[in-house]
Amino acid sequence: MNKEVIRFLSQLTPLSEELENRLNLILKGQTLKKKEFLLRSGEVCSNIYYLEKGLVRVFYTDEEGEQWCSGLLSEGAVCIAVPSFFHRKRSEESIQAIEDTTVYYHSYEELEALYKEFPEYNIIARKLITEYYVLSEERNFWLRKHSAEKKYQFFKERFGDTAGRFPIKDIASYLGIKIETLSRLRGKF
Repeated sequence: MNKEVIRFLSQLTPLSEELENRLNLILKGQTLKKKEFLLRSGEVCSNIYYLEKGLVRVFYTDEEGEQWCSGLLSEGAVCIAVPSFFHRKRSEESIQAIEDTTVYYHSYEELEALYKEFPEYNIIARKLITEYYVLSEERNFWLRKHSAEKKYQFFKERFGDTAGRFPIKDIASYLGIKIETLSRLRGKF
């Protein structure tokens, strides 16, 4: 079991020894090579992933075959295809490693069991859902309201040192701007 996951979760609320023991039993590790998938469109997202190392992108493909990046995640993030995971339906999105990536995960069913048995896990879930909902709303706000330059500044602030590790095509798609525009902006900063 990865101690980083325990430390990450315990920053949200103190964990009982019993919960730590359970997590040690159920968390499984997986290493992905660059371009390998955690989830492909059409599959049900059955696991919640904690990213220990590496980068992933969450994306969907439109009717014309163009890919649109709906999420970029790095170390310390929690990763799921939200509608698929919570509604137990086939995913419209895919989740793919951008670089060699290590994750720890447990299943939806194990999550439900943790909620029933450990009240502190409900607190963790509420805090995580709140944080990711706020981040999603902030991104939506920035995408609708701001210029390409402000969007890129927002991206750099949110991702810090990690920003330069993401491919330019994924950043441009995530921000809803053209690659050429992003290339020009990157030259300014």
